[in-house]
Amino acid sequence: MKDSFSSIRKTSSEAREAPETHTGAPGTTPIKVQTMSAWQSAKENPRVVLFSLGACVNSALWGFDIAINAVIMAMPGFKMEFGYEYNGEFLIPATWNALWSAMTFLGMSLGSLLCGWFSDRAGRRSGFILGCLLSILGIGLQYAASQHGMLLAGKMVNGLALGFFLALASTYTSEISPLPLRPVLTAAINFFMNSGQLAAMAIGSTRIGILTPDSYKIAFAAQWAFPCAILLFALILPESPWYLIRKNKYKAAEANIQKLYAKSPAMTKGYMEFLKGTIEQERQLRSTENAPGYSSCFKSTDFRRTRIACGMFLVQQFAGIALYSQSLYFLGICGLDVQLTFKLAVASFGVALLGNMLSWILMSYIGRRRLLLVGTVLNSALLLSTGVAGCFETRVSLLFMAYTMNFAIGLHAPTIGAVCWSMCSEISSLELRSHTQGLAMVTNAVVSWSLSFSTPYLINTDQGERFYFG
Repeated sequence: MKDSFSSIRKTSSEAREAPETHTGAPGTTPIKVQTMSAWQSAKENPRVVLFSLGACVNSALWGFDIAINAVIMAMPGFKMEFGYEYNGEFLIPATWNALWSAMTFLGMSLGSLLCGWFSDRAGRRSGFILGCLLSILGIGLQYAASQHGMLLAGKMVNGLALGFFLALASTYTSEISPLPLRPVLTAAINFFMNSGQLAAMAIGSTRIGILTPDSYKIAFAAQWAFPCAILLFALILPESPWYLIRKNKYKAAEANIQKLYAKSPAMTKGYMEFLKGTIEQERQLRSTENAPGYSSCFKSTDFRRTRIACGMFLVQQFAGIALYSQSLYFLGICGLDVQLTFKLAVASFGVALLGNMLSWILMSYIGRRRLLLVGTVLNSALLLSTGVAGCFETRVSLLFMAYTMNFAIGLHAPTIGAVCWSMCSEISSLELRSHTQGLAMVTNAVVSWSLSFSTPYLINTDQGERFYFG
């Protein structure tokens, strides 16, 4: 997994790698694209930046959904409605806690697989629209839920939408963005994810003292802002020129190149000819094979690409995300004041946003691989220190756990979080990008599901006693 991915590029055919070398504004040469800085590329392609960021905003819904699940678990109003009393305190049943957390990721895995198939047939833009409609329905079920099962159904439907959003964000952004901008724009997925988590914590902190169902229903309703805004944006989002040319829709591709790059007709025509020639080369390469699909991701060099893309999210999830996402509920069980935990959570995600922006610089100067290694080692040290602190029943050790669990996200964001999204989008070949992204999202969802399902059994007071003492 070298930073330059040179071993992968050398073993790929020139025809397959041509799009990766030339992707940029119409009229730019390969040399110019490769030597241009991200800032210069952004100034030359403002519309690409706008539409890429718009495509990445949907990841804020994932961040909001993960955080709001942790927020409502800590709300007394939600515990009174869906929980039970144990030794004088209200607890959420560990099974339902695990299902609500984990089944969202099951929906994500199904949505990611469906997205790869759907977006290659109906287009990236149609994929965004379908994801928005699914999300609006899923949020509605959560808002209306008065029983455990209905809330679970809403989370699964919204999980389908999240699978669409995350797969499409990296696919669409990497297809339209020039090489110098691609790491920054794909890393923006993690930035918006943390923004969504910060918004959920901020909203939750204002509802914590309310003991009626309104406390958590308003938090659920706030999620509608994301799919509604994305739906409006999707109506003006230009379709990916690469997708249109593959479907032989040349006039539509030319019009969308103009929308994205705003270049002269002559430059647009030249870029069109280049895209058509490149795609024709790809078709000739696969003239003796079936149309590219998920099975192609497990053949030859593409199999190694798939392993690396999926491996990024193994690293991300094993860094303790499942435990961090339960920090509000966990620290409340440990005896820490709920108001303090909310304040720490809001502050930590503010730090994470700054870390995300710092990653845009660090990845260019330090490199992906080194940044990933540094983040993994430091994150492991934080988790180990938190575990050691948990062996002591003192106020100081509890506060230490609270600070490390909350501010670990500030370390995670500019290292593991940003690098995983950037590397995953860069590593895939262009013709299999939507399928590779779909498989990577499935890996993310499956590992998240397993860890999210098991974590509540380890931290719930009643279940934890059974686990450790039988």
